[in-house]
Amino acid sequence: MKKFFKLIALLLAVVVITVAVMAVVNICPPQGPWPQPPWCPGSTIPWPFSNSEAISGVGDDAGSAVEEGISAAGDDEISAVEDDQQFDSTVSENERLAQVAIGLMQDLSTVNSYFNDAASSVSGINPGGTGSSFGSSGSTSGTSGTGSVGASGQIPDGFMDPLPPSGYIPAPAGACAVGATPSASFLTQGGDKVTPELLAEKDIQVINFDALTGGTVDGRALQNTITSLITPGDQALGTTTGWNQKVWSEMAQYHTPAESLLDYHLWTVSDDIEAAVVESMSASLESMGLPSMVVNAFNNSQTSGWYAGSTPEEADKIAAMEIEAVFSGRTEGTIYEQREFRLPNLGEMPQFGPMDGEGSVVYHDPDFGDYPFDLDIEWTKWDELGRVTEGTIDFTDEEHQVVIEMAVNEDNSRIAHVFRAGVEVGIVNVDTNGETTYEDLTE
Repeated sequence: MKKFFKLIALLLAVVVITVAVMAVVNICPPQGPWPQPPWCPGSTIPWPFSNSEAISGVGDDAGSAVEEGISAAGDDEISAVEDDQQFDSTVSENERLAQVAIGLMQDLSTVNSYFNDAASSVSGINPGGTGSSFGSSGSTSGTSGTGSVGASGQIPDGFMDPLPPSGYIPAPAGACAVGATPSASFLTQGGDKVTPELLAEKDIQVINFDALTGGTVDGRALQNTITSLITPGDQALGTTTGWNQKVWSEMAQYHTPAESLLDYHLWTVSDDIEAAVVESMSASLESMGLPSMVVNAFNNSQTSGWYAGSTPEEADKIAAMEIEAVFSGRTEGTIYEQREFRLPNLGEMPQFGPMDGEGSVVYHDPDFGDYPFDLDIEWTKWDELGRVTEGTIDFTDEEHQVVIEMAVNEDNSRIAHVFRAGVEVGIVNVDTNGETTYEDLTE
């Protein structure tokens, strides 16, 4: 029996030594029904990495799917990622670096689109509402939420939640690139960052978003609030004094301290809000056939100054956006972008301007080591929704003398040129369908 166990141990030792030698010299067994080891093309066996920095493979959009927010994941989640990921050892060092650059660009584009869509939804607020009559419960039901914005007309909770002390609004999980934890802050025309400190300093009091619209960008909750102050048949409403005393002066009870970016924006366009509500109400009064004395008294009453507790100036309007994207996992570091951006008037689309940025990230490669990149970003074109469509991003690693120059074209195709010590060594092309090809210039 002892000889039998010794024979089994000897066979296991031979197998282990053989596999180790094959791995060192990169020998692959012939194709067959057995699985290929992880160093061979077509392998279905993942590398057994235990380091959380090296658990993801690099695909066509490398950096997009590999940056899983690992620092916040539990042990079970990390284990699951390790089981699912494969690592293609046939990809050359230069090609992998170029793919990482392509992936980071894709992440940044997704981050930018999220905040642009959110800003477009904020601009779509219509306190006058549509399709309802004066005095009815005409506000549309619904609540704002996270997730898709823009076309859905939903404003992300982050824009309505109380601002953090830094003024940076975080994007919710799943709303943007999985590799980044992005947030954005907003600056005024006067150069001030919109923070809780600024809101307190200006002592901003407004009627909040829910009271204004009923929780949707298109509603008439504020008109319903105003009409609740009106007593049918009240003779006092035949005079401007009556409207001032019984309606407009009473609106101050609905003022609350501004806490969110949305509160701040509504304050900056308070004149537009008042004009929209008054115009809609005046038209409704006339359509109801009320005496001209009542309609005239309404139109001549104090129909401005009731929405907000203070009057904004032009310099208070939002004029710029700053995006901060923190990456973790295979790629670590922070990228900053700045953009000219305005929410001009109520109901008008945002106006976007040039966008640039910079940052420093370290890409951890389990085969080739760490690459510390400095980024220089310049977006030069964008569509009618403000989504960037053309620009350049340069990645510079002085330690390894690596430079990646990437251009993003308006048709969403991309090209990345890889240089080592000033010599171009490879080109990655991504076509409009997302198909990636690599040209090795060293062969």
